[in-house]
Amino acid sequence: MTKLNDKAPSLATTLAHLLRQEPELLSFDSARLANALWQRMADEKILTPRLSTPTNTQTYPYTEIVKAAAYLSHQSGLPGLAMTWLAQQRLIEIIAQCENSVIKDTYLADLIAGNTLSALAVSEPKVGAHPKHLNTRADKVGDTYRLNGEKTYVTNGLNAAFFIVFAITDVVDKRKQFTAFIVPKDSKGLSISPLHGFDALKPSTHCTLLLDDCELPDSHILGDIGKAFDDISKPFREYEDVMMLAPLAGAMQSLIDQLCAHDAELIANDNLGQLLAITESVEVLSSQAASQLEQANPHTNPISLIITGRLLVEHFNQTIKQLSAEQPLNDAIKRLIKDIEVLSNIAQSVNKIKQINLAIHYRQQELT
Repeated sequence: MTKLNDKAPSLATTLAHLLRQEPELLSFDSARLANALWQRMADEKILTPRLSTPTNTQTYPYTEIVKAAAYLSHQSGLPGLAMTWLAQQRLIEIIAQCENSVIKDTYLADLIAGNTLSALAVSEPKVGAHPKHLNTRADKVGDTYRLNGEKTYVTNGLNAAFFIVFAITDVVDKRKQFTAFIVPKDSKGLSISPLHGFDALKPSTHCTLLLDDCELPDSHILGDIGKAFDDISKPFREYEDVMMLAPLAGAMQSLIDQLCAHDAELIANDNLGQLLAITESVEVLSSQAASQLEQANPHTNPISLIITGRLLVEHFNQTIKQLSAEQPLNDAIKRLIKDIEVLSNIAQSVNKIKQINLAIHYRQQELT
Protein backbone atom coordinates (compact mmCIF):
# COMPACT_ATOMS: atom_id res chain seq x y z
CA MET A 1 0.00 0.00 0.00
CA THR A 2 1.04 3.63 -0.48
CA LYS A 3 3.13 4.88 2.42
CA LEU A 4 1.55 7.70 4.42
CA ASN A 5 3.63 10.81 5.05
CA ASP A 6 2.83 12.58 8.30
CA LYS A 7 4.88 15.57 7.13
CA ALA A 8 2.45 16.10 4.26
CA PRO A 9 -0.99 16.07 5.92
CA SER A 10 -3.73 14.53 3.84
CA LEU A 11 -7.12 12.99 4.46
CA ALA A 12 -5.48 9.57 4.90
CA THR A 13 -2.83 10.83 7.32
CA THR A 14 -5.47 12.66 9.37
CA LEU A 15 -7.50 9.45 9.56
CA ALA A 16 -4.37 7.45 10.40
CA HIS A 17 -3.48 9.84 13.21
CA LEU A 18 -7.00 9.57 14.64
CA LEU A 19 -6.93 5.75 14.60
CA ARG A 20 -3.46 5.60 16.14
CA GLN A 21 -4.56 7.90 18.95
CA GLU A 22 -7.91 6.14 19.47
CA PRO A 23 -7.60 2.51 18.26
CA GLU A 24 -10.76 1.62 20.17
CA LEU A 25 -12.71 3.36 17.39
CA LEU A 26 -12.27 0.19 15.35
CA SER A 27 -13.72 -1.96 18.13
CA PHE A 28 -17.47 -2.18 17.68
CA ASP A 29 -20.27 -4.59 16.90
CA SER A 30 -22.80 -4.55 14.11
CA ALA A 31 -25.59 -3.54 16.48
CA ARG A 32 -24.19 -0.05 16.85
CA LEU A 33 -22.07 -0.19 13.70
CA ALA A 34 -19.39 2.50 13.98
CA ASN A 35 -21.20 5.43 15.56
CA ALA A 36 -18.23 6.46 17.70
CA LEU A 37 -15.97 6.35 14.64
CA TRP A 38 -18.37 8.43 12.53
CA GLN A 39 -18.73 10.99 15.31
CA ARG A 40 -14.98 11.33 15.84
CA MET A 41 -14.42 11.61 12.09
CA ALA A 42 -17.04 14.35 12.07
CA ASP A 43 -15.21 16.08 14.93
CA GLU A 44 -12.00 15.95 12.87
CA LYS A 45 -13.93 17.24 9.84
CA ILE A 46 -13.21 14.18 7.69
CA LEU A 47 -16.56 12.35 7.73
CA THR A 48 -17.81 14.26 4.67
CA PRO A 49 -14.55 15.37 3.04
CA ARG A 50 -16.13 16.87 -0.09
CA LEU A 51 -18.90 18.76 1.64
CA SER A 52 -18.21 22.38 2.50
CA THR A 53 -20.10 23.62 5.57
CA PRO A 54 -20.00 26.83 7.62
CA THR A 55 -17.77 25.07 10.17
CA ASN A 56 -15.66 23.16 7.62
CA THR A 57 -14.58 24.90 4.44
CA GLN A 58 -11.75 22.50 3.55
CA THR A 59 -12.70 19.87 0.99
CA TYR A 60 -10.68 17.01 -0.48
CA PRO A 61 -10.46 15.59 -4.02
CA TYR A 62 -11.66 12.10 -4.82
CA THR A 63 -8.06 10.89 -5.07
CA GLU A 64 -7.56 11.75 -1.39
CA ILE A 65 -10.80 10.01 -0.45
CA VAL A 66 -9.94 6.70 -2.13
CA LYS A 67 -6.50 6.72 -0.51
CA ALA A 68 -8.13 7.16 2.91
CA ALA A 69 -10.75 4.49 2.14
CA ALA A 70 -8.01 2.01 1.19
CA TYR A 71 -6.21 2.82 4.44
CA LEU A 72 -9.38 2.32 6.51
CA SER A 73 -10.08 -1.02 4.82
CA HIS A 74 -6.46 -2.13 5.30
CA GLN A 75 -6.22 -1.18 8.98
CA SER A 76 -9.61 -2.56 9.97
CA GLY A 77 -9.68 -5.59 7.68
CA LEU A 78 -13.29 -4.58 7.05
CA PRO A 79 -13.98 -3.47 3.47
CA GLY A 80 -17.65 -3.14 4.41
CA LEU A 81 -16.70 -0.39 6.85
CA ALA A 82 -14.85 1.58 4.18
CA MET A 83 -17.72 1.08 1.70
CA THR A 84 -20.18 2.37 4.28
CA TRP A 85 -18.09 5.52 4.75
CA LEU A 86 -17.91 6.11 0.99
CA ALA A 87 -21.64 5.49 0.48
CA GLN A 88 -22.64 7.76 3.36
CA GLN A 89 -20.53 10.58 1.95
CA ARG A 90 -22.47 10.49 -1.31
CA LEU A 91 -25.87 10.10 0.35
CA ILE A 92 -25.18 13.04 2.66
CA GLU A 93 -24.17 15.14 -0.35
CA ILE A 94 -27.47 14.23 -2.05
CA ILE A 95 -29.40 15.44 1.00
CA ALA A 96 -27.27 18.58 1.31
CA GLN A 97 -27.74 19.50 -2.36
CA CYS A 98 -31.49 18.96 -2.50
CA GLU A 99 -33.85 21.94 -2.57
CA ASN A 100 -36.27 20.45 -0.03
CA SER A 101 -35.73 22.50 3.14
CA VAL A 102 -37.90 20.15 5.23
CA ILE A 103 -35.62 17.20 4.48
CA LYS A 104 -32.45 19.19 5.05
CA ASP A 105 -33.68 20.75 8.30
CA THR A 106 -34.81 17.35 9.62
CA TYR A 107 -31.82 15.15 8.77
CA LEU A 108 -28.72 16.99 7.56
CA ALA A 109 -27.28 18.17 10.88
CA ASP A 110 -27.35 14.67 12.44
CA LEU A 111 -25.87 13.12 9.28
CA ILE A 112 -22.97 15.57 9.17
CA ALA A 113 -22.34 15.08 12.90
CA GLY A 114 -22.11 11.30 12.45
CA ASN A 115 -25.08 10.70 14.72
CA THR A 116 -27.12 8.75 12.21
CA LEU A 117 -27.04 6.91 8.87
CA SER A 118 -29.21 6.84 5.78
CA ALA A 119 -29.85 3.91 3.42
CA LEU A 120 -30.63 3.73 -0.29
CA ALA A 121 -33.47 1.34 -1.22
CA VAL A 122 -33.64 0.56 -4.93
CA SER A 123 -33.25 -3.21 -5.46
CA GLU A 124 -36.22 -5.54 -5.24
CA PRO A 125 -36.49 -9.31 -4.68
CA LYS A 126 -35.72 -11.48 -7.74
CA VAL A 127 -35.29 -8.50 -10.11
CA GLY A 128 -32.35 -6.54 -8.72
CA ALA A 129 -32.10 -2.82 -9.49
CA HIS A 130 -32.97 -2.71 -13.20
CA PRO A 131 -35.63 0.02 -13.62
CA LYS A 132 -37.57 -2.00 -16.17
CA HIS A 133 -38.32 -4.69 -13.58
CA LEU A 134 -38.92 -2.64 -10.43
CA ASN A 135 -42.50 -2.63 -9.14
CA THR A 136 -42.70 -0.56 -5.93
CA ARG A 137 -45.31 2.17 -6.50
CA ALA A 138 -46.20 5.49 -4.93
CA ASP A 139 -49.79 6.50 -5.66
CA LYS A 140 -50.91 10.05 -4.97
CA VAL A 141 -53.90 10.17 -2.64
CA GLY A 142 -54.98 13.72 -1.90
CA ASP A 143 -52.00 15.57 -0.41
CA THR A 144 -50.04 12.38 0.31
CA TYR A 145 -48.38 9.47 -1.45
CA ARG A 146 -49.12 5.86 -0.59
CA LEU A 147 -46.17 3.49 -1.11
CA ASN A 148 -46.54 -0.23 -1.71
CA GLY A 149 -43.82 -2.73 -2.56
CA GLU A 150 -40.74 -4.52 -1.28
CA LYS A 151 -37.05 -3.63 -1.27
CA THR A 152 -34.08 -5.88 -0.58
CA TYR A 153 -30.31 -5.76 -0.09
CA VAL A 154 -30.70 -2.40 1.63
CA THR A 155 -27.18 -1.69 2.89
CA ASN A 156 -27.01 -0.42 6.50
CA GLY A 157 -30.79 -0.57 6.65
CA LEU A 158 -30.85 -1.97 10.19
CA ASN A 159 -28.85 1.05 11.40
CA ALA A 160 -30.46 3.78 9.29
CA ALA A 161 -32.69 6.54 10.63
CA PHE A 162 -34.41 6.82 7.26
CA PHE A 163 -34.48 5.29 3.80
CA ILE A 164 -34.31 6.82 0.34
CA VAL A 165 -36.93 4.66 -1.39
CA PHE A 166 -37.40 4.59 -5.15
CA ALA A 167 -41.00 4.17 -6.29
CA ILE A 168 -42.89 4.45 -9.57
CA THR A 169 -45.02 7.59 -9.71
CA ASP A 170 -45.90 7.53 -13.42
CA VAL A 171 -45.43 5.67 -16.70
CA VAL A 172 -44.65 7.76 -19.80
CA ASP A 173 -44.37 6.11 -23.23
CA LYS A 174 -44.13 2.73 -21.47
CA ARG A 175 -41.16 3.95 -19.39
CA LYS A 176 -41.49 3.90 -15.62
CA GLN A 177 -40.87 7.24 -13.92
CA PHE A 178 -39.26 6.96 -10.48
CA THR A 179 -39.42 9.35 -7.56
CA ALA A 180 -37.26 9.17 -4.43
CA PHE A 181 -39.01 9.38 -1.06
CA ILE A 182 -37.53 9.90 2.39
CA VAL A 183 -39.11 7.17 4.53
CA PRO A 184 -38.34 7.42 8.28
CA LYS A 185 -37.68 4.06 9.92
CA ASP A 186 -40.70 4.48 12.23
CA SER A 187 -43.14 5.20 9.39
CA LYS A 188 -46.53 3.53 9.67
CA GLY A 189 -46.81 0.81 7.04
CA LEU A 190 -43.05 0.16 6.91
CA SER A 191 -41.66 -3.20 8.09
CA ILE A 192 -37.90 -3.77 8.36
CA SER A 193 -36.43 -7.28 8.47
CA PRO A 194 -32.83 -8.56 8.49
CA LEU A 195 -31.71 -10.00 5.17
CA HIS A 196 -31.33 -13.71 5.85
CA GLY A 197 -28.60 -15.68 4.11
CA PHE A 198 -26.28 -12.71 3.60
CA ASP A 199 -23.40 -12.71 6.06
CA ALA A 200 -20.67 -10.52 4.60
CA LEU A 201 -19.25 -6.99 4.57
CA LYS A 202 -19.59 -6.50 8.31
CA PRO A 203 -20.12 -4.29 10.20
CA SER A 204 -22.57 -2.96 7.61
CA THR A 205 -25.98 -4.59 7.87
CA HIS A 206 -28.45 -5.53 5.15
CA CYS A 207 -32.22 -5.74 5.32
CA THR A 208 -35.48 -5.94 3.41
CA LEU A 209 -38.28 -3.39 3.49
CA LEU A 210 -41.98 -4.08 3.14
CA LEU A 211 -44.10 -1.03 2.32
CA ASP A 212 -47.79 -1.67 2.92
CA ASP A 213 -49.83 1.50 2.33
CA CYS A 214 -46.97 3.52 3.76
CA GLU A 215 -48.34 7.07 3.59
CA LEU A 216 -46.04 10.08 3.25
CA PRO A 217 -46.60 13.79 2.64
CA ASP A 218 -45.15 15.33 -0.53
CA SER A 219 -42.60 17.12 1.68
CA HIS A 220 -40.80 13.75 1.82
CA ILE A 221 -40.01 13.81 -1.90
CA LEU A 222 -36.27 14.02 -2.55
CA GLY A 223 -35.42 15.75 -5.82
CA ASP A 224 -37.65 16.10 -8.85
CA ILE A 225 -40.73 13.94 -9.34
CA GLY A 226 -40.14 11.19 -11.88
CA LYS A 227 -36.39 11.85 -12.26
CA ALA A 228 -34.88 9.87 -9.37
CA PHE A 229 -33.30 7.17 -11.49
CA ASP A 230 -31.36 9.53 -13.74
CA ASP A 231 -30.64 12.16 -11.07
CA ILE A 232 -29.82 9.95 -8.06
CA SER A 233 -29.47 6.24 -8.83
CA LYS A 234 -27.28 6.34 -11.95
CA PRO A 235 -24.77 8.88 -10.56
CA PHE A 236 -24.62 6.98 -7.26
CA ARG A 237 -23.90 3.67 -9.01
CA GLU A 238 -21.20 5.28 -11.17
CA TYR A 239 -19.64 6.78 -8.05
CA GLU A 240 -19.82 3.44 -6.25
CA ASP A 241 -18.21 1.58 -9.18
CA VAL A 242 -15.23 3.94 -9.14
CA MET A 243 -14.78 4.19 -5.38
CA MET A 244 -15.20 0.45 -4.74
CA LEU A 245 -11.68 -0.32 -5.94
CA ALA A 246 -10.14 1.44 -2.91
CA PRO A 247 -11.75 -0.73 -0.18
CA LEU A 248 -10.88 -3.77 -2.30
CA ALA A 249 -7.20 -2.76 -2.51
CA GLY A 250 -7.07 -2.15 1.24
CA ALA A 251 -8.78 -5.46 2.01
CA MET A 252 -6.44 -7.35 -0.31
CA GLN A 253 -3.40 -5.92 1.47
CA SER A 254 -4.95 -6.74 4.84
CA LEU A 255 -5.53 -10.33 3.68
CA ILE A 256 -1.91 -10.67 2.52
CA ASP A 257 -0.73 -9.35 5.91
CA GLN A 258 -2.97 -11.76 7.82
CA LEU A 259 -2.02 -14.79 5.72
CA CYS A 260 1.71 -14.10 6.18
CA ALA A 261 1.24 -13.59 9.92
CA HIS A 262 -0.81 -16.80 10.12
CA ASP A 263 1.80 -18.92 8.33
CA ALA A 264 4.99 -17.37 6.94
CA GLU A 265 5.46 -20.39 4.64
CA LEU A 266 1.94 -20.42 3.25
CA ILE A 267 2.72 -18.20 0.25
CA ALA A 268 5.89 -18.75 -1.80
CA ASN A 269 7.81 -15.63 -2.78
CA ASP A 270 6.81 -15.75 -6.44
CA ASN A 271 3.11 -15.94 -5.54
CA LEU A 272 3.50 -13.34 -2.82
CA GLY A 273 5.17 -10.96 -5.27
CA GLN A 274 2.31 -11.50 -7.71
CA LEU A 275 -0.34 -10.79 -5.06
CA LEU A 276 1.47 -7.65 -3.92
CA ALA A 277 1.80 -6.42 -7.51
CA ILE A 278 -1.91 -6.99 -8.16
CA THR A 279 -2.88 -5.17 -4.96
CA GLU A 280 -0.68 -2.17 -5.74
CA SER A 281 -2.04 -2.06 -9.30
CA VAL A 282 -5.63 -2.04 -8.06
CA GLU A 283 -4.76 0.83 -5.72
CA VAL A 284 -3.19 2.79 -8.60
CA LEU A 285 -6.20 2.13 -10.83
CA SER A 286 -8.46 3.28 -7.99
CA SER A 287 -6.63 6.60 -7.80
CA GLN A 288 -6.65 7.06 -11.57
CA ALA A 289 -10.36 6.27 -11.84
CA ALA A 290 -11.15 8.62 -8.95
CA SER A 291 -9.23 11.43 -10.64
CA GLN A 292 -11.56 11.14 -13.64
CA LEU A 293 -14.53 12.04 -11.43
CA GLU A 294 -12.99 15.52 -11.02
CA GLN A 295 -12.88 16.16 -14.77
CA ALA A 296 -15.75 17.21 -17.01
CA ASN A 297 -14.07 15.59 -20.03
CA PRO A 298 -11.61 12.97 -18.74
CA HIS A 299 -8.82 11.84 -21.06
CA THR A 300 -9.14 8.26 -19.84
CA ASN A 301 -12.42 6.36 -19.72
CA PRO A 302 -12.92 5.39 -16.05
CA ILE A 303 -14.94 2.38 -17.21
CA SER A 304 -11.76 0.84 -18.65
CA LEU A 305 -9.95 1.41 -15.36
CA ILE A 306 -12.82 -0.13 -13.37
CA ILE A 307 -13.00 -3.20 -15.64
CA THR A 308 -9.24 -3.73 -15.44
CA GLY A 309 -9.29 -3.34 -11.66
CA ARG A 310 -12.08 -5.88 -11.30
CA LEU A 311 -10.26 -8.36 -13.55
CA LEU A 312 -7.16 -8.04 -11.37
CA VAL A 313 -9.23 -8.63 -8.23
CA GLU A 314 -10.77 -11.70 -9.87
CA HIS A 315 -7.28 -13.07 -10.56
CA PHE A 316 -6.29 -12.26 -6.97
CA ASN A 317 -9.30 -14.20 -5.68
CA GLN A 318 -8.49 -17.23 -7.83
CA THR A 319 -4.88 -17.27 -6.61
CA ILE A 320 -5.98 -16.97 -2.97
CA LYS A 321 -8.40 -19.89 -3.41
CA GLN A 322 -5.65 -22.08 -4.81
CA LEU A 323 -3.19 -21.14 -2.07
CA SER A 324 -5.64 -21.51 0.80
CA ALA A 325 -7.34 -24.72 -0.36
CA GLU A 326 -7.46 -27.21 2.50
CA GLN A 327 -5.40 -24.88 4.70
CA PRO A 328 -6.55 -24.42 8.33
CA LEU A 329 -7.34 -20.71 8.34
CA ASN A 330 -8.83 -18.70 11.22
CA ASP A 331 -12.29 -17.18 11.07
CA ALA A 332 -11.03 -13.63 10.49
CA ILE A 333 -9.10 -14.68 7.38
CA LYS A 334 -12.03 -16.73 6.05
CA ARG A 335 -14.36 -13.78 6.57
CA LEU A 336 -12.01 -11.40 4.77
CA ILE A 337 -11.63 -13.77 1.80
CA LYS A 338 -15.43 -13.91 1.56
CA ASP A 339 -15.78 -10.12 1.88
CA ILE A 340 -13.36 -9.49 -1.00
CA GLU A 341 -15.19 -12.00 -3.19
CA VAL A 342 -18.64 -10.59 -2.37
CA LEU A 343 -17.57 -6.98 -2.87
CA SER A 344 -15.89 -7.74 -6.20
CA ASN A 345 -19.07 -9.48 -7.42
CA ILE A 346 -21.35 -6.50 -6.79
CA ALA A 347 -22.87 -5.27 -10.07
CA GLN A 348 -20.95 -7.96 -11.97
CA SER A 349 -23.64 -8.20 -14.67
CA VAL A 350 -23.52 -4.43 -15.16
CA ASN A 351 -19.74 -4.64 -15.46
CA LYS A 352 -20.16 -7.29 -18.15
CA ILE A 353 -22.50 -4.99 -20.08
CA LYS A 354 -19.90 -2.22 -19.90
CA GLN A 355 -17.31 -4.56 -21.42
CA ILE A 356 -19.68 -5.43 -24.25
CA ASN A 357 -20.45 -1.74 -24.85
CA LEU A 358 -16.73 -1.00 -25.16
CA ALA A 359 -16.47 -3.70 -27.80
CA ILE A 360 -19.51 -2.41 -29.70
CA HIS A 361 -18.14 1.14 -29.65
CA TYR A 362 -14.79 -0.11 -30.97
CA ARG A 363 -16.43 -2.05 -33.83
CA GLN A 364 -18.57 0.96 -34.79
CA GLN A 365 -15.48 3.16 -34.96
CA GLU A 366 -13.72 0.59 -37.16
CA LEU A 367 -16.60 0.72 -39.63
CA THR A 368 -16.53 4.53 -39.99
